[in-house]
Amino acid sequence: MHRQKIKLLFCLLLLTINTVNGQSLLAPTTDGLQISFSTGNAQYKDYLLNGLRNNGLNLSLGVHYSVNKNSLNHETGLNIDFAPLWNRYGWGGFDNHYLQPTIYYRLLANVNEKIQLGGNFNYSTMFYKNEFWDSHHNYWRTKFDLGFSACFQTPINEKWKMLIPINLPLVGVVSRPLADRHLILNEPDLKVFDIIKRMHSNFQFVAIGYKYFEIETGIFFGVKLPSNRQLTFGYKILYEQTSLSLKSQLLNNQISVQYSFKKSQ
Repeated sequence: MHRQKIKLLFCLLLLTINTVNGQSLLAPTTDGLQISFSTGNAQYKDYLLNGLRNNGLNLSLGVHYSVNKNSLNHETGLNIDFAPLWNRYGWGGFDNHYLQPTIYYRLLANVNEKIQLGGNFNYSTMFYKNEFWDSHHNYWRTKFDLGFSACFQTPINEKWKMLIPINLPLVGVVSRPLADRHLILNEPDLKVFDIIKRMHSNFQFVAIGYKYFEIETGIFFGVKLPSNRQLTFGYKILYEQTSLSLKSQLLNNQISVQYSFKKSQ
């Protein structure tokens, strides 16, 4: 069982890397390569399983690359989120967890010195497993979506600035397990790529307020380090709800930090 989990995590990571790009909420601060780390509380419910509230520690690693050209900021990135979860029965840890790789592309245009407006494209797949309640089935949410992005930023002094970004998916397609799956309880011959194939099938159209809603925002502070590199840190919140098959909900509250490798001008 543990070997199958390791194989599944590895294959999902490969799938993510080979696709194209995970959403960094942090606003673009400079050109070049950046890395980010976030951690905080994760709350997950899946009414297809039992609807229990599961709380846990979310850990997120991200790699991002941005280019500023002709008053436009292009950014792509990869985030990988993992959270061991617990519920009121105390069951949890690695036997109750989710893994969520995300890939994104975001384009922002400078409206003025303080406001950037644009849009984003996202691919994200969440794999959820609970060995205690249901060790024989897999639960997931896979989505492709197009959305609105914006960022308000204002200088505090010569070295510091404040940023308030927002990402709001508008339309997309989502895959979830069927409410009545007609599966045998035990699937001993199920292979990792069979699970991945399942997670990318039977997509349904969704739109903001129609079977799906998500919003991500926060408040961040950017500071220019003595090395002339940019460090951005702050608080972000993400809320997501689906209404396919049966409802699922995800709420993340995180403290984030992002470091830029390229020296700012």
